[in-house]
Amino acid sequence: MENIPSNCHVSFITINYNSSHHTVTLVNSILAHTSMETNYEIIIVDNASEIDDFTNLENAVRQIQNITIIRNRINNGFAGGNMLGVNAAKGDYYFFINNDCKLLNDCATVMKNHMNARHAIAAVTAKVTDENGNFSSSYKQFPSVIKQWFGNSIHRLLSSTSFPSNKTVLTAPTAVEVISGSCMFFRAEDFCAIGGFDTVFFLYCEEEDICKRIWNYGKQIYFLPEAEVFHAGGGSSLRNIALEKEFYISYILLINKHFSFPGRFFIKMALLLKQFRRVFTKKDGLSIFLFVASGAPIRKSLRCKQLVKK
Repeated sequence: MENIPSNCHVSFITINYNSSHHTVTLVNSILAHTSMETNYEIIIVDNASEIDDFTNLENAVRQIQNITIIRNRINNGFAGGNMLGVNAAKGDYYFFINNDCKLLNDCATVMKNHMNARHAIAAVTAKVTDENGNFSSSYKQFPSVIKQWFGNSIHRLLSSTSFPSNKTVLTAPTAVEVISGSCMFFRAEDFCAIGGFDTVFFLYCEEEDICKRIWNYGKQIYFLPEAEVFHAGGGSSLRNIALEKEFYISYILLINKHFSFPGRFFIKMALLLKQFRRVFTKKDGLSIFLFVASGAPIRKSLRCKQLVKK
């Protein structure tokens, strides 16, 4: 399957986990929409899917020349799986895209050309739409004490930054604070210089972490509405209490990593009060409140329950 061009511009990297039908649709959209102007490779990391799903994937793409499939024997999650893909990547740019996405136009070329002309930009994302063609969240703001206590509206009024919130519909290339993990396009040089994704995060908050580190590194992040991607959402996982707990594990890790003691204290107190209110309104509210109150310990992560496939 491998026949990677020597001057590879873009490495598409995606993760398959028991959802090969989505992965095949993504691959077909890449083949259909990426112009000959952009030399590319496709790297699929199979995160220990069931053998039937992995076999379906292999059979569907075996005739495609510029694809590499990496069979992982353990589910390393989002960050770990993508970093495994980086090990094989040869492109000048890394295009991390969820397997339940598909390209709607030649967005890889749009993003590559935009960044070729602007070396200060280290990462961009596309305009992501849902099944109804409505604008989906491509960008958001990094957590803050003000936002955690008072919400986005007050945060926008009091914040010293001018980054748009995810409720702002942008129609021109715009600097944004955090881009969605479903569609992240990085300059490989900058991605590697900051160490890539932090694999301590298993499923959530990887994008907040790496975007924070890009801005700290002195580079910029942009949203490009000319590039268009469809995102189905939920392609590899179903929402349940285990995944909700996994989110809070990652969120607490993120807060501990990027905030000093006062910031950590006030954000965690606001989070705890929010979860206490949900005890009376949500089905699993008490369980989540007790989990957050216990510090959302990393030993409870789904990562710790992974088995090595033979």
